[in-house]
Amino acid sequence: MTSMDDRAAFLAAHDVSRETLARLDTVIATLDDWRTRSNLIGPKEWPQIWTRHVGDSAQLLDRIPDTARVVDLGSGAGFPGLILAAARPAGHVTMIESIGKKCAFLRAAISAADLPAEVWQGRVEAAPPIAASYVTARAFAPLPALMNYAAPWLLKGATGVFPKGERWKEELTSAQQKWSFAYQAIPSRIGGDGVILIVREAAHRHG
Repeated sequence: MTSMDDRAAFLAAHDVSRETLARLDTVIATLDDWRTRSNLIGPKEWPQIWTRHVGDSAQLLDRIPDTARVVDLGSGAGFPGLILAAARPAGHVTMIESIGKKCAFLRAAISAADLPAEVWQGRVEAAPPIAASYVTARAFAPLPALMNYAAPWLLKGATGVFPKGERWKEELTSAQQKWSFAYQAIPSRIGGDGVILIVREAAHRHG
């Protein structure tokens, strides 16, 4: 399948405005330009960039209001951070990424597509206070570690919106040993046994 066929398949599955699609096209064109020199995404992944990566990220939009401020942890190639920013022009996304080359790409994509987003370069645990009511991360860390990384936001009442793979139940059980939280697991539309895990009302367990 070519990336154009893949794009058509994504559009058949997602209701995207013309303006959002223009921004997404710019993001993906920028990624295409940068991907080989910055090791952003593997060559085997490229033919399914729209259905797998953009589509997986777009699932989060149902759970994030139009004007929300979002922090995306370990943004890498910009999934979901760039996709959320492209689809939510009235909101704002702060992407946290430690690798300089990836930050340079993220900033280039933000500039090219004129996205309501910014990049903070550094390790998540060293990030300054960043106002956000939603925290996201994709393929960043297993849930127990992810809860720790996201704690500065979750403990202040932010909602976690985390795509998780087929081992999500094991991760959930492990995380619940140190954290109490309300959660909802929404089956992924990308296929397989993955879910979008919504985490609210997080608090440390004592003892």
